[in-house]
Amino acid sequence: MSQHKRRTGKGRSGIDPSQKTTVLDEPTTVERKQQKKQILKFVTRTLEKMPPGLRAEFSSMKRFNDYEKMKAFKEAQEFGKNRYKDVGCLDNNRVKLSSPWPHEYIHANYVATPSNPKRFICTQAPLEKTCADFWFMCLQEKVEFIFMLCNLVEKGSKKCYEYYPSKKKDTMEFEEKGQKITVKFESSSQYKFRAEAKAKVIATEILIEGPNNETLKTTHYHWNDWPDRGVPCADMAILELLDTARPSKGPIVVHCSAGIGRTGSVVMLEYVMDQLISGQSIDDADKILVKIREQRNNSIQTDAQYLFVHQVVLNYFRKKKLMEEAGVQEAHDLFIDQYKKSVV
Repeated sequence: MSQHKRRTGKGRSGIDPSQKTTVLDEPTTVERKQQKKQILKFVTRTLEKMPPGLRAEFSSMKRFNDYEKMKAFKEAQEFGKNRYKDVGCLDNNRVKLSSPWPHEYIHANYVATPSNPKRFICTQAPLEKTCADFWFMCLQEKVEFIFMLCNLVEKGSKKCYEYYPSKKKDTMEFEEKGQKITVKFESSSQYKFRAEAKAKVIATEILIEGPNNETLKTTHYHWNDWPDRGVPCADMAILELLDTARPSKGPIVVHCSAGIGRTGSVVMLEYVMDQLISGQSIDDADKILVKIREQRNNSIQTDAQYLFVHQVVLNYFRKKKLMEEAGVQEAHDLFIDQYKKSVV
């Protein structure tokens, strides 16, 4: 019998309150000086391009599927394991389900940040016939946090199967060829953001029970007002959720419906934060996106999502007083005006 033990003394967000939140805490004078150097090139390039230049940059990075690099995805098509026929899953870094699970395929990829080779698992929203696979993956990978960025139904279309328990349905059982997974509701509450934020997020504590008596507690964040192919308010909400999940040792599971648009936006934001925290210069945004797409194909679907990432990052830098040089805030004000017109 193996059991994965969680931290004790958790606060309202499922994490030890004594844990330093390295992104949202105020930087020291020395840290601020260092961070100003790190962000200089990124900020300069972003404010030179402004939203029209960034939209042109995004449109030049065409999305496509190279099915020679997605053989397992193609083979899984006939078994109904893929939500969308045109959203592929790369072979080179896909998550493989191991024994005693009856098959290895799941539409999910590991995605790295500079300091963590398996920081994320990006996956599609579970289908009725992939719920057991999803929960076994979480158990296998010792996932402590799940980010759900879509709703079950959006604009009249089914985007996700009801795969996780709630107060109304507190225990759910899933089975795949004789292997059973039980998922139990423990508690839920509206996530209370430290900073002012418009996002509506429900945090649910869940207990997973699987083969060989393995158990795992995980925290499920359901962001229920992030529009499909659109963007939410560019405040600090997503950075705070990432800050909460960052100390976890296992991968953070992120999914929307296809697992590439809203999901890719979250991954790109953490990539930037990871470079900031680890003291690296922040890469150009287009280079970051290429690196992410090499791991999760076609990540970030719209120019609005690409702009959103930049706006959140710039807002964060400004909040941390990292953009105080002459003319920078004025340029950012102009960026904000153009951003609002671009993402309507």
